Amino acid sequence: MSTKNSNFFSRDCMVQALIQLLKTKSLSNITITELTERAGVSRMTYYRNYHSLDEIFSSYLKDLVESYRQDVATWPDKGNYNDSRNMLHCYEYFNHYKEFIACLVQTGLGHLLLQALDSYILDTYYTEDKGRDFYYTLRAFSGSLYNIYVTWILEDSKESAEEIVSIIRKIYS
Repeated sequence: MSTKNSNFFSRDCMVQALIQLLKTKSLSNITITELTERAGVSRMTYYRNYHSLDEIFSSYLKDLVESYRQDVATWPDKGNYNDSRNMLHCYEYFNHYKEFIACLVQTGLGHLLLQALDSYILDTYYTEDKGRDFYYTLRAFSGSLYNIYVTWILEDSKESAEEIVSIIRKIYS
């Protein structure tokens, strides 16, 4: 296993261990020793990759968003920010990581996902020539995607991703 793959594996193990530990205790009550033992990695591995437990989540989220960017970059046409294909892809992609995202929200770090959505949508669809109105439209849109997604996953995803996208399309039509 290459160093890069080994590092990714160790980081993934720490994320999964942190999610498991958060099912029984608060973030502030989790020790580095407890985390590294659960993850099956050394304390040195933890300190080589992170400065805090919060950073485990922010780093993993950054990797997820980058993977999402790379996936969408292969599309011949990125479409509009609010078209059904984009929203459905977003919800299906992040639904795969709903346990992780629920942990983010429940530990008070949900703002990291909102910031990631804002950044992605602005980077992808905004240019200054489109004006400040469009800038605020995109910010409002990312906020609604975030709030609807968080509600959806915290309420056990009773609706399908397609149904959620249909609801959002009605809001913005």
